[in-house]
Amino acid sequence: MRTNIKRLSLGAAVLGLALGGTSLTLINQAQASTGGQATEQTQTSNSINLSQSDVINKFNEKYGSKSIKEIGLKNKKNKYIYEVEGFDSEKEYKVKIDASSGKILKAKSENLDADDKEEALDLNGLISRSEATKLAQTKASGKAVKWSLEMDDQQPVWEVELKDGNKETEVKIDAKSQKILKTKTDEDKKDKKDSEKKDQVDHKENKTSKEDKNN
Repeated sequence: MRTNIKRLSLGAAVLGLALGGTSLTLINQAQASTGGQATEQTQTSNSINLSQSDVINKFNEKYGSKSIKEIGLKNKKNKYIYEVEGFDSEKEYKVKIDASSGKILKAKSENLDADDKEEALDLNGLISRSEATKLAQTKASGKAVKWSLEMDDQQPVWEVELKDGNKETEVKIDAKSQKILKTKTDEDKKDKKDSEKKDQVDHKENKTSKEDKNN
């Protein structure tokens, strides 16, 4: 009798281990599946599925056919966001759009100031954002992280910001002729700021010197 009880107890223990192992396996599979979905969602939210034409259409759906002033695209909190600015004779409009889903995140309008002089973006025959990126990468290394399209000196210009480690480079490109107009690095920005500070100091010193002479 005792032998039979021992056999039954041993069988139950083996069965319990088998069931426990199966449960653990199922839990691990579920966790792996959830992690995979989370990774996939992160990648999806970080993608750019809309072109500049798509976001202009979204803007027009919200406010009707307006003159477009600028189209910008940058990464905010691991999500690419478009910002489209437009105007008419009375108001200016801004719309923020999720570059992955196309959802309008924010929209606002306000009256134009009397002295505002807006210039409409010429949208005919422009190169795409991806084409502008490829051209920028012929002048500097790195990944494109920020884009803007607006009028500059009466011509439509793409500005692409490339990042390579801690180094950032801005490349301006004629959006029609595809000509590289300007390349600016962090060092260029620093030199410009230093030069501006020096000019301010020189101006103050000259002003002080003139006042001393007059006195």
